[in-house]
Amino acid sequence: MSPKKRRSSRRGPRHHVCRPGEPLSIASTRVIDGSEPLRLVARNGDGSWQFLDGRPIDVDHLITAHAHHLFDEFPADLDRLRGMPRGHLAVRDDVGSPWRIEPYDE
Repeated sequence: MSPKKRRSSRRGPRHHVCRPGEPLSIASTRVIDGSEPLRLVARNGDGSWQFLDGRPIDVDHLITAHAHHLFDEFPADLDRLRGMPRGHLAVRDDVGSPWRIEPYDE
């Protein structure tokens, strides 16, 4: 088990191996802890992702993780975005609002 305490309502994966060479992505801790919803998801040119809440970015509220962990944690929000091409971002106003996907320059 990781040094961070797992939520008691959720069991950890039985056998989990991160993919070698998979780039780390950026995630908002406010999204992870549920205090803010996912409002902005970007797929960078290098294959990494950004999972953000749409509020001003503060480095104290960012962590790095492999993208598949976020896709596993938030399937209802992210399943539609799994195949988003590199160099694109998805934005929505709030939970339940449709994602608007568009190209962006890093």
